[in-house]
Amino acid sequence: MGNKENKENKENKDLKKQNKNDLPIFDSDHDFLKAFEKKNEIKTDKKKIQTNKHGVQVLDTLSDNRNFIENRGKEDFAELLEESFKNGEVKPAKKTSSMPVKKRLKRYPPVEVELDLHGYNAIGAQVKTRSFIHSCKHQGFFTLRIIVGKGLHSDLGAVLPDVVEDVCKEMKKQNLVIWYEWDKKKKSKSGAVIVYLKQFERFE
Repeated sequence: MGNKENKENKENKDLKKQNKNDLPIFDSDHDFLKAFEKKNEIKTDKKKIQTNKHGVQVLDTLSDNRNFIENRGKEDFAELLEESFKNGEVKPAKKTSSMPVKKRLKRYPPVEVELDLHGYNAIGAQVKTRSFIHSCKHQGFFTLRIIVGKGLHSDLGAVLPDVVEDVCKEMKKQNLVIWYEWDKKKKSKSGAVIVYLKQFERFE
């Protein structure tokens, strides 16, 4: 019995002898068959070590980096997802500022239709101007001319320019008129007013 235990102890001691690569070192008289039968007792490196033609160890950095990137990507995604839930709803994109009026008016055509108010009194001119602008808006016109005259043949002077200008201001506040201007750039020297209707609602 003692001999058998001594023999096993000797075999275990021999198997513990390993070189720098963790491979077992056997004595010349050792039974290799028994050594392989006891392979569960031999420590081996599961990871295969690659070497180049000069015998230098090659590190598999590609797979290591790939694993690092994949794991890091999962962590980043989880963090971003959690952060998005904390922040609540996504804010809508900032609305772009509207185009300046002068730039928008460059898209407008020349005068398409006009209204002559000669012979109308103040009340009649006011009603006719409103009706004319509404009608042109409905028909899809862009640029109008309203002739008011200079009041040269009136004892009281020009009345219609003020009346029509008030109507244009009112309809500009109602978003029907985008802009208006006197045809000679100055009210006292002009006999007509150019009116630009707002027809680009979907582009505002």
